[in-house]
Amino acid sequence: MPRADLAPKNLSRMNLDRSDFSRADLRDASLTGAYLRGTDLSDADLAGADLRGPHLAGAIVAGCTLAGADLRGADLAGVYLRAAVSPGGAALGYAGAPE
Repeated sequence: MPRADLAPKNLSRMNLDRSDFSRADLRDASLTGAYLRGTDLSDADLAGADLRGPHLAGAIVAGCTLAGADLRGADLAGVYLRAAVSPGGAALGYAGAPE
């Protein structure tokens, strides 16, 4: 499948649950408050993306690039971030499972 170029698109607050964004170019995209539960983001480039407050529960992020991405307030329940690449340091702030 060809790599989708969605940079720098505004996808804020969109319901993208269970979408396939594997290998997608989402550099500098705005995904603030987007619904990305169960979405495949494997090998996607999310460098510099605004991911503040999205619903990422169960998303697949293996091999994705998060350099400079802002993940503050993101719902990361069930997300395995260890396999994600973050050479420039992503801003995680209070990201994580909701209390």
